[in-house]
Amino acid sequence: MSSIFHISGANKPHAVCLPYPAQGHITPMLKLAKLLHQRGFHITFVNTEYNHKRLLKSRGPKSLEGLPGFRFAAIPDGLPPTDTDSAQDIPSLLRLHQKALPRTPSEAYCRAE
Repeated sequence: MSSIFHISGANKPHAVCLPYPAQGHITPMLKLAKLLHQRGFHITFVNTEYNHKRLLKSRGPKSLEGLPGFRFAAIPDGLPPTDTDSAQDIPSLLRLHQKALPRTPSEAYCRAE
């Protein structure tokens, strides 16, 4: 099994960014990922399916395309596909995330591949 921080392509370091899936955590992590990308890192930005869809909706369907070396991936979060208000019930959201989300960054990376 390879390390999640490995050299890929033209000897670029690889960072896997996995923000906590709650309001106020994704945008700062995305900013950090962009800064790392500007410094020469290959980025895999792992988001929950629910938050990935919200990101696409807020920024537009093409907003996550076109950056070489910057990849977005979505992992299951345990939320029902049609439950639009589920993110508002924090205790329920935490219980679902404890069951569905990966325990370690390497597990998140493996699921995102």
